[in-house]
Amino acid sequence: MQSLNVLSASATQQFRTSIGRPMFRFCVLAQPIIFGLLLGMMYLERSDMDFTVYAVFGSGLATFWSSICFSSASDIHRERWYGTLETIYAAPAGFKWIVLGKILGNSIWGFISICISFSVVTLVFQKQIVITSFMWLGIGLALMTLSLVAIGYLFAALFTLSRNARVLMNFMEYPVYILCGILFPIEQLPEFFRYFAYVFSPTWAVKIIHYAVWGGTWSEVSPYIGGLLILTLCYLLISVFMFGRIDAKCRVDATLEVY
Repeated sequence: MQSLNVLSASATQQFRTSIGRPMFRFCVLAQPIIFGLLLGMMYLERSDMDFTVYAVFGSGLATFWSSICFSSASDIHRERWYGTLETIYAAPAGFKWIVLGKILGNSIWGFISICISFSVVTLVFQKQIVITSFMWLGIGLALMTLSLVAIGYLFAALFTLSRNARVLMNFMEYPVYILCGILFPIEQLPEFFRYFAYVFSPTWAVKIIHYAVWGGTWSEVSPYIGGLLILTLCYLLISVFMFGRIDAKCRVDATLEVY
């Protein structure tokens, strides 16, 4: 119960304060509009299904990934810059629970960005939005949110240990758009990169959302659901291990705030 209270308080505080940052406002409010308009014009002459997959959901997923990627790196970097990282780390509530709450708060804004993108693309282009299976859509979005929270948690651990958070943050944003099939089919990539794409859980989530648009049976979709759940579990286990490494390193080196 105490951990849940910490999660709730941290998520609520992060949800209220993160929107005050200009860069975060751009990521979750302006970027879905920009991506939605650009992708809408790119896929305007394609089929309604392609338009739905890449213009509607692609733009929303891209901004969701940006909010997770930037928040995971920026929040740790910002706490270190302000000189409060050690205070948060030493808080009785538990550093890992506070960080997870921050990611959950930012994830709510990421989900809002999907809604913004959906609304803008639908209103501006007046194209028919095709959703064959709302069940697959709900499962895909729910598992994708859970998986992105796990990725953000893993990134937060890595960025706590690393002093190059901003470089890593900028490096990881756009390659995921390309590798995971968010903006165009991964079948257009060379075969080697297609296999590499399945290391990232957004690839599996995108496939589930594709089946929500195109239609698919349980036997077709279940491998992607299983793969997404396994990768999410792996991310969480690695995160727990990394936070253990952070604790050991901080106790030995005492360089948590040192750049």
